[in-house]
Amino acid sequence: MAYAPIAKLDNFIGEEDDTQVWLNDIKKAIAANGWNNARAMQAIPYFLKDTANLWYQSLINKPQDFNAFKVEFLRYFSNNNSINCLVNTFTTIKQGETEAVTTYLGRFYRNLCQIQAIDTNYFTAPQILNQFICGLCSSILQHVRLLHPGTLQDTITHAKNFESTEPEANHTQAVNLVMNGSSELDFKLEKFNASINKRLEEYLADNHTIYQPSQ
Repeated sequence: MAYAPIAKLDNFIGEEDDTQVWLNDIKKAIAANGWNNARAMQAIPYFLKDTANLWYQSLINKPQDFNAFKVEFLRYFSNNNSINCLVNTFTTIKQGETEAVTTYLGRFYRNLCQIQAIDTNYFTAPQILNQFICGLCSSILQHVRLLHPGTLQDTITHAKNFESTEPEANHTQAVNLVMNGSSELDFKLEKFNASINKRLEEYLADNHTIYQPSQ
């Protein structure tokens, strides 16, 4: 049965076609014709030709609604906005050494939301947590790993807390000591590290009943 939508709709071959433009055209056709999900999924395969038709016929479980079709369609045919490109970007996101945790978190979430818009189940919660931790800058990463957070929210809280209490004045003093000889610098850095370790031990002692890692 042929379908002639009111809104102009071209066939999709699946080679050099623009996936997002075609999906937008499909949405217009669905709205213009007043199609429900069942009718839309009867019509859409008619406009899939050649490679696209072979792909659709190969699906063991055919999508039952447009949103499910969109997920499978983008997973297979997207090019510049493909999920593979988004995942590659997501897995290489790193916090800059001078970048605020909040800024890093914003970039992290934006990319994650783009992936989840295509496939909400692409990453599990533990995978998302591990990726966020691995992307933290080295000083915060070491601190967070010592606390063994069980959730992403715990990790964000620990990272922000450490960032807000990090003694910037001591960092500046240590850098300035470079001009005064390496032996004195080594001594000051040793004292600095000892103070950090003591503060961390006190932090863990005060919060051990609150931040237990999940089993």
